[in-house]
Amino acid sequence: MVIGLLLVSAIPTTIGICQGLSAQKKANSAAKEKAKFHLTATLCLDDNEPVECWCILKEGKLWIDHPAAPTPGFKFTGWYFTYPSEEQHMGLPGGDAGGHTVGPWGWSPDEQWLTLEGKAGEFVAVEQENGKWAVAWDADGSIRNKGDESDESGEGGEGVNWLPVRLQRRMQLGMESRYIKKSEES
Repeated sequence: MVIGLLLVSAIPTTIGICQGLSAQKKANSAAKEKAKFHLTATLCLDDNEPVECWCILKEGKLWIDHPAAPTPGFKFTGWYFTYPSEEQHMGLPGGDAGGHTVGPWGWSPDEQWLTLEGKAGEFVAVEQENGKWAVAWDADGSIRNKGDESDESGEGGEGVNWLPVRLQRRMQLGMESRYIKKSEES
């Protein structure tokens, strides 16, 4: 009889603990979108092995700090915020967003690659006049298909050198949302 009463009195406690854990998982999931991250890009220049490079935000562009074409500066550090528009999607750029694609930004399904408008494979590295490489969003293929002579080697018809690139996030504080996602699925 006493054991039965103990079991009945333990039910509300168990339910409360489960609800608390569920709320914590939801809070962790929301926090991962606000966590700061750096970006890297992996490039292969001059037929060498691919090199993972830090992305640098400088002079209104996202640059790739490759050892063969170094770009001094500070690593890009960003986070998502609710963009002030009707769509209320997650945004990444700040005051310089005017006239540009502003989102929605997100992650690939495996939460490894940065996406824009749900696509990770539309980013390209474009060689600039100074020999350095800048990241561009090429959703319409205008860079990759520039002129009739463009090919997979990355040289456009008008002498535009480009390389396909994916932007990989590196969490600043070591918080990997893939772990949070796995715990949500449990």
